[in-house]
Amino acid sequence: MERTEKYISDIELLFQEWKNKAPSDDINHSKNVFIRDGIVCPEQWFSQKVRPLFLLKEAYHGTGDWDLIKDHLLTKEKMGKHITWKRVSQWTQGLLHTSTTYLCPFRDEAAMHYFGNEQLRQIAVVNVKKSDGAKDSEKDNILQYAQYDCTELRHEIELIDPTIIVCGYTITSLNIILGYNIKDKQNSNLYYFTRLNGHDVIVLDYYHPSNRYPDIMNYYGLIGSYQQALICQEKGCV
Repeated sequence: MERTEKYISDIELLFQEWKNKAPSDDINHSKNVFIRDGIVCPEQWFSQKVRPLFLLKEAYHGTGDWDLIKDHLLTKEKMGKHITWKRVSQWTQGLLHTSTTYLCPFRDEAAMHYFGNEQLRQIAVVNVKKSDGAKDSEKDNILQYAQYDCTELRHEIELIDPTIIVCGYTITSLNIILGYNIKDKQNSNLYYFTRLNGHDVIVLDYYHPSNRYPDIMNYYGLIGSYQQALICQEKGCV
């Protein structure tokens, strides 16, 4: 419980400072809608052996500051036509239950179409763009936020302490956040490794979960890459 309480205290302080950060020429968190994110269920997260963090681009909604976790992911509402969090739920099921010798079969259960489901309660989410989010932003704009907020974003990821980072078309932003090119070696299997808080982290370079490819293709593409990463890790080729 001590680690959970420390995370809650530290992330609250981080977001307060982040919101009030001195503006740049183009970015002003204090005057725009600021959206918090992070670990969905801290009490559960730190007891998990597999801790998947989804690094996404941005969130958008409403005219005032809000919390992606409390005001969205932990509600019991039906997801409707929006596929992002249904996909994240499907992918999380695979990440939590796949090993070097077993690839968890694709599942699309009715419960995965509702917020607050079992899978969403076992993830963390970090959006690169914390304020002034929109339905679509240019890649250069996302990278501008990654550069401006690289210190805070890295601190947030360190506080979350994932074992897996799934990049939803954000690995270039992750390079900026970490301060080096994680893709320094070409890998057609889309997996890479980094070190965080003294341990190895698998990084999966993938599509954003709202992409238009079918669910089953999305699932096996990601989970197949993850299994190959686990095999590589077991063989000591990190």
